[in-house]
Amino acid sequence: MKAGIAIEEHKLAIFDKHLTEAGYDYLNSNFGAFGEGILLLTVVTSDPFALQKVVAAANKEASGRGMRIWH
Repeated sequence: MKAGIAIEEHKLAIFDKHLTEAGYDYLNSNFGAFGEGILLLTVVTSDPFALQKVVAAANKEASGRGMRIWH
């Protein structure tokens, strides 16, 4: 399955680190549909629950740096 993760552009380094360390490859694209400065990361996974844990950890790190989290 493909999962889409919308993030603010300045969070890319954090998400890249977490996704890469967990062994995920992703496509980084910006179609403009989400607004300026918002990226869509597309990840292929067979285990969406494992991916959710990685995303949650990245969100936690981003929020620990005073970054706003989108829900």
